[in-house]
Amino acid sequence: MKSGLKEHRAYNVLVFLALIFLVLLIFIGRAFQLTVLKTSNSVDLSQMSPLIDNGSSITQARRGNIYDQSGQPIAIDTTSYSIYAQIKGDQAEIVSDPDYTAKKLAEILGGDRDKILAQLLQSGPQQVEFGALGRNLDQNKIQSLQAAKLQGIYFKAQADRQYANDEFASHLIGFSDKSDDGQTMVGKLGIEAALDQVLSGHDKQAQDLYLTLDSRLQNQLEVLMSQIYQTYEPKELGAYLVEIPSGKLLSASQRPSFNLNNRQGIENEWRNLMVENAYEPGSTIKILVSALANELGVYQPQETYKSGSIDVYDVTIHDYNVVGWGDITFDEGLARSSNVGMVELVQRIGLDRWAKALTDFGFGRPTQFGLANETEGSIKFDNPVSETMSAFGQGILTSPIQLMQAYSAIANGGHAVKIQYLDHSSGDYQPQFAAKDLGQLFTSKAAEKVLSLMVDTVEKDYGTAQAYKIDGLKIAAKTGTAQIANPEGNGYLTGPTDYYFSVISFFPADQPKYMLYLNMKQPQNPNGKTGAQILAELFKPFVQSILVY
Repeated sequence: MKSGLKEHRAYNVLVFLALIFLVLLIFIGRAFQLTVLKTSNSVDLSQMSPLIDNGSSITQARRGNIYDQSGQPIAIDTTSYSIYAQIKGDQAEIVSDPDYTAKKLAEILGGDRDKILAQLLQSGPQQVEFGALGRNLDQNKIQSLQAAKLQGIYFKAQADRQYANDEFASHLIGFSDKSDDGQTMVGKLGIEAALDQVLSGHDKQAQDLYLTLDSRLQNQLEVLMSQIYQTYEPKELGAYLVEIPSGKLLSASQRPSFNLNNRQGIENEWRNLMVENAYEPGSTIKILVSALANELGVYQPQETYKSGSIDVYDVTIHDYNVVGWGDITFDEGLARSSNVGMVELVQRIGLDRWAKALTDFGFGRPTQFGLANETEGSIKFDNPVSETMSAFGQGILTSPIQLMQAYSAIANGGHAVKIQYLDHSSGDYQPQFAAKDLGQLFTSKAAEKVLSLMVDTVEKDYGTAQAYKIDGLKIAAKTGTAQIANPEGNGYLTGPTDYYFSVISFFPADQPKYMLYLNMKQPQNPNGKTGAQILAELFKPFVQSILVY
C-alpha cells in the first residue's frame, strides 16, 4: 500500500515538473519573439511604443542646436510624434473599446469622431494610421493621449528640426532632413551640412553652434529684402553685413530664398550666391586699383588725365557717359567711376604687377569660407586687352565673399580680414571666436586715402554714390554696374536692365565698424529707377536699423 502511494506521488511530481518545463519553454519562446525577433502575430514591434511609456531613443540621437551670437535660437533639435492603432492581435495589445477610443482621439486631435471610429472598425489591416491628423503631434497632444491611457494606441517618435524663422539666412543656415530610419537628422545644405559631424556628434556628444549672426539685424534685413524683391523683381538680390575689424558675418540674405521649415522655394535656387556665384564685379573693384596706385605712388595728388576714352591696342574703352568730363584728377576719377582713369592707373602699375595683385587680393581661389561648392572664380586672361579691362571689373569672375575679404583691407588699415560665421561651439570644436588677419594688402596711408575718396563718392555733387547719403552719418561707398556676359554666345547682354548692380560701403567712415555689400541682378520691374536708387532703398533703412540696434 505504501509503495503504491509512493509511486503515485512520484508520478505526480514528474507531471508537475513536465508542466513547469513546458511553461518555461513557452515563456522563453515568447520572450525570444518579443525581444529578439520583435514580432507579435506577424506585426513588427520594433517601432511600437505604448502611449503610457514615455521612453524614446530619440533623446540619445540629439542633434546640436544652432544659435545666433547672443543665444537666440535659429535651429532646434525636436522630436515629432505620430500615432497608430493596433486593431488585430493579442487582446492585451489591441483597441479594446473602439467607440470610447474614437471619442477621446477626436477630442484630443480635433478630428471627426465617426471617421476615426470607421478606421478603428476596419476588418482588413492589423494596424491603422490617421493621416495628417495623427502625424507631427506636439508634446502637449502626446501627453494628453498618454493621460487618456487608450489601449491599443501607440506612437512613433522621429527626430525633427525646427527653425525659429521661416526665412532667416536660409542658404547660409541650410537644413537637415531625417535619416532613412527616421531616428536622426542629417545635414543637407549650408552650415547644417558643412558642420554635420559637429552637430550630430556621431561617436561623440553633439555640439551646439553659436553663429556670428545677429538675429535682430537678420530679421530686419529679411523684411527689407522681401520688399525690394517683390517690388522690383530682380533675378538675384544679395545683402551681406560684416563687422570690421573682426570679420564677423552679422547678416546674410539672398533672393531667391526658401522657407527653412517646409523648403518651399528651394527649387528656385539651391546655390548660396555669396560663395557659389561668380560674376564680373564691375566698378567696385576700382577701389583696389586706386589703393594699389596710391601704394606704389604712380600718380601725384593733383595730377590730371583726359577722361572720355582711351585706346588699348585695337580697342577703344569709354567712360560710362562716353564723352567724359574733360581733364580731371585721378582722385575725382574714382568718385566719378571713370573707366579711363582706372585703365591709365593699371597701365602705370604694369599688367604683370596688376595680375599678381589680383592673386594677392585672393581672387582665383576659394576663400575656405566653410561651405560646400565654393567657387574659385577666374582671373585667367586671354590677352592684354581683357587683362586691362579688369581694372574696371570686366574679364574676371569673383564671388561676393572674395570681394568682401579683399575690400575689407580698405576699412581695416590695409589689412584684409577673413570673414567667418562661427562664433563658438558648446564643445571643443571652436571654444571662442578669433579674428584672422589675411595679411597687409596696402599701407594704412593708402587705405585711408581710398576711404576718403569713397566718402567723396557719396558726398560730392559729382559722386556716383550720392543715393547712399544718410544725414548725420559719414558713409564711404563705391557703386558698380557690370555688364552680364551673353550665356548663348560672345559679348554681353544689351537689354536696358541687363546689368549686375552693386555697392560696397563702410561706416562710420571716420572709424569703420561695418562693411555692407549689396548686389542685384537684372531687375525686371525697375519702375524708372536706376540700380543704385533701388539698392539705396534697401541700404538706407537697413543702415538706420543697424545704428538703432
